[in-house]
Amino acid sequence: MPGRTSSSSTKSSIPSRGIKKIEKRLTATQYVRKYTEMLLLGVRRTYALERLIDADCPIGAFEENLTEKVLEKHIAPSGMYTYHLNKLAQKFAEIRRKDMINAQRKLAESRECNAYIENQKMILEQKSQEEVNELFAAAMGSTCAPKKTSIKPDYSKYRIVKRSKTSTSSTPTSSSPSSSSSPTSQ
Repeated sequence: MPGRTSSSSTKSSIPSRGIKKIEKRLTATQYVRKYTEMLLLGVRRTYALERLIDADCPIGAFEENLTEKVLEKHIAPSGMYTYHLNKLAQKFAEIRRKDMINAQRKLAESRECNAYIENQKMILEQKSQEEVNELFAAAMGSTCAPKKTSIKPDYSKYRIVKRSKTSTSSTPTSSSPSSSSSPTSQ
């Protein structure tokens, strides 16, 4: 390769301007797991406690990683981090309170929705069956393609001729071969 040198240099010949570090985003559960494990291992406990206090995660993330049990079993007995433990206890209580309020709101909305549906069913039952049939016919008429009318065949172009019986009083010699009643003459 041209420009290759045999001496080793501390600087790379390729500039690093074009390569950007890709930051990995953690989910709420992964974030809480990371700092809970730091508490278990005893690595930078104050930092881990502060990150858990600042975390904006649902209570499920803390429960899944057993953060409260880790705090009770490993951090609380030392007595060193009472300020952080009190802050986390307040945080857990606040999150649970907000979750309870949201759950009650959703339950009330679903009850209102169910009440509305039941009200509409009662209104529909009160209408007579004829009104329902008319509504159904109108709805089906607007969604279906128009029906084709059936055309009856026209038989007027066919002439029906009744065969006449030959009279028995006539003589057999009087019948002529050009009779219109014979089928072979046509």
